[in-house]
Amino acid sequence: MTLRVARVLVLVGSVLLLLGLGLLLRDPRVPLGVPGEWTWARLGEAVEPVAVSVGLGLAGLAVYVAFVAIGRRDLGRSVRGWRREAIWLIGLLVMGVFAQLAALSAAPPGYGTAKMVTLAMSGSSGYYNVARTEMTDVAGFLDSYPQWIREQDVYHIGTHPPGLFLTTWGALAAMDAFPGLARGIDERLPVDLVNAFREILGPMPRADRAALVLIAALTLMICAGTAVPLYLLMRGSGRDPAVAWSAASLWPLVPSAILFQPTADTAFPLLAVSALALATRRGAIAAALSGVVLAVGMVFTLAFLAVGLMVALMIVTSPGVSIRRRAGLILATGAGFLTPTVVGWLVTGANPFLIWWWNQANHAGFYVEHPRRYAAWLLINPIELTVALGLPAAVWAGVGLASGRAPRVSWIALGVLVLLTVSGRSLSEVARLWIPFCPMLLAASAAGQARLGGGAVTLAVTALLMAIQVVMMQLTIQVVYPDV
Repeated sequence: MTLRVARVLVLVGSVLLLLGLGLLLRDPRVPLGVPGEWTWARLGEAVEPVAVSVGLGLAGLAVYVAFVAIGRRDLGRSVRGWRREAIWLIGLLVMGVFAQLAALSAAPPGYGTAKMVTLAMSGSSGYYNVARTEMTDVAGFLDSYPQWIREQDVYHIGTHPPGLFLTTWGALAAMDAFPGLARGIDERLPVDLVNAFREILGPMPRADRAALVLIAALTLMICAGTAVPLYLLMRGSGRDPAVAWSAASLWPLVPSAILFQPTADTAFPLLAVSALALATRRGAIAAALSGVVLAVGMVFTLAFLAVGLMVALMIVTSPGVSIRRRAGLILATGAGFLTPTVVGWLVTGANPFLIWWWNQANHAGFYVEHPRRYAAWLLINPIELTVALGLPAAVWAGVGLASGRAPRVSWIALGVLVLLTVSGRSLSEVARLWIPFCPMLLAASAAGQARLGGGAVTLAVTALLMAIQVVMMQLTIQVVYPDV
């Protein structure tokens, strides 16, 4: 079998999988999860897509696909340099935001950018209510946080460190302090978002609306920006610019990164990939900076414990590096992590280790209140992850892993995810919770394309299929609103 035939078969297989997914999503008899435990909601029959919006969204995504193909062809040339790579990365940063906005615009009314209102809904997060009602004294709030978090629920509030509360409080404080800016933001909101605020949340101060929009906009830009450290991670792993581009350019089309906007989970990949990209540099300063990034991540979520494990495994398994050197890099990473962590403790009075202890205790309590059938989720988790990553990208990742061409970071990420599932620490909702690990699997996808000699055309077709899956899922399910 020639490489060209193999590439065609992979792409045809992706098309067939997408057709199958479309049929399953539209069949209400097929649960999207495990009934009685956790299922993702389908859109009701009353939710009607707008043909013009779908068409414009697809047109925008087609523009992005063309951009991706041109970039792949240019970076695949023998003559290149860091300036050319930098220019394409800047373009990818801008076009990534454009692609995600285009995808959101194709959703039915209320399920695109209007999802920003979910940031104020307790069933979706709850950080806004706490920031507005309980953080009038920020210093006191942080000082008492270890005791306060102990008494919280087993959902979003009780399982997170104070970072998301601080971010929300900061946005609210900024809009309160600059009413002109708040007015400017509020007066430029799209009609569907204005309607969503009015119909779902009711009367709300202008500054609060502006703050929520600001948080959502920053989350989307940070999410799209993950493509840049992903490219650098691939380059640091020894991949050429064209292969690095094949991984990074698919990130803005990952379904979970779009469907779960504007939840904070979509912003975490930037920090996760940055920490790993720094770890590939093999220098003490880079290792220390990787530790700093991990410390920042741990201010927001315990998911960075798993990212920290990945960073450690990347360093420990570095080829051609002496054991002494590896130990030094681990120590540098640890120092980078502990320094800002301890400084934050001294400044705020909030013991981060005690906070994390109660966060994990509350997380464990979730499975007590909501038991999960271990065997069922052992099967569902990988299926859900495959769909969340994007079926076309997942198929290519399978090729990369099966051929042995996938980079170490992909194997390490896969191993950590298997560990989380087998240990029972992550059962259900992995399409959201595992978003920070999706970029590392895209690295295997790029390796799969390279293994079968794929170029600009292969990447373009893959990106187009990813875009189609995103739009298809947005027209059939919703994953952010607490109730449909």
